[in-house]
Amino acid sequence: MARTEVIKFRDFMDGTWNMPKPKKRDLKKLTDALIKTGAMVPLVLAPALHASAAESIPAAATQVVAGATLQVLAHALDPLTQILVAISLPVASVVMIGGCFFFMFGQSERAWSTIQNSGLGYLLIQLSPLFIKVLEQIGKSI
Repeated sequence: MARTEVIKFRDFMDGTWNMPKPKKRDLKKLTDALIKTGAMVPLVLAPALHASAAESIPAAATQVVAGATLQVLAHALDPLTQILVAISLPVASVVMIGGCFFFMFGQSERAWSTIQNSGLGYLLIQLSPLFIKVLEQIGKSI
């Protein structure tokens, strides 16, 4: 007897049911490329330091450069975080209204889970700058 494959209606309509799944090695290549790009950001954004062969860089100067690099890395994603915080209320509102439509269609279980998930997501996005500051303080104390 042939095996029947069940495809969700939404996946069938948007065509994702027949798309190939990303392979782990492709994800590994993408991750490696993103890490290498992230490692280059401090080198590009840091001020140029030139030292001739006769002079040596004192230890304090290397600590200053390391501190500046850490500062740039720590706050590199601040604009993205601010954008996400700014748009979280309108997005959460639209999702909650969508959850209310599930009540109209008689799917109260799905409606409550949608409203609950959107509210929790909104709170977590609003608290994400606080989480980032806490992690930064933990990193400084270590």
